[in-house]
Amino acid sequence: MVQRQPALCERWLDLLLADYGEETAANWRRERDPFANPIGHTFTTEAPRLVEAVSGDGKFDTVAAAALEAIIKIRSVQELAPSRAIAFVYMLRDVIRGELGTELARGAHATALATVDRRIERLALLAFDVYVRCREQVFRLRQDELKRSVASLLRRWHGSELPEPASEEVVHLSPPPNHAVRR
Repeated sequence: MVQRQPALCERWLDLLLADYGEETAANWRRERDPFANPIGHTFTTEAPRLVEAVSGDGKFDTVAAAALEAIIKIRSVQELAPSRAIAFVYMLRDVIRGELGTELARGAHATALATVDRRIERLALLAFDVYVRCREQVFRLRQDELKRSVASLLRRWHGSELPEPASEEVVHLSPPPNHAVRR
């Protein structure tokens, strides 16, 4: 499997990028500048690290966690369903079986394939954990922004008598004292 890592990576990257359409996938593959193409750059640099972590003998957890987190951070803010956001991990299993199909049919690599399957399962569980953590962070950021927006509106409505920064006490929506119709 180690000798076939480049082919495995290319096929897996094709499947990963297919989620974004042909034109986008082609642009992300073509543009190599990390500043002009941060998503494509992340996918093309981290996917090989994940393939190496799954199929190699190195430090699986350390390498896989860092590479996976970079990809999942992107997918977690793209409003994909959780199953779709982490499905690319399971696609690696299909890619490996497709690439090694004839050899696997003869019974070769059975032990290595079992190890790879276990690593892919661990990778999928890790992907789910990272996805949930990233989504929680996105929701916290949205909640904080909403609190700031509401506090700003209430300060305008009540005058500048509200505490800064916005607190839980700010949610009272009663009209300000001596209010006049504001337009």
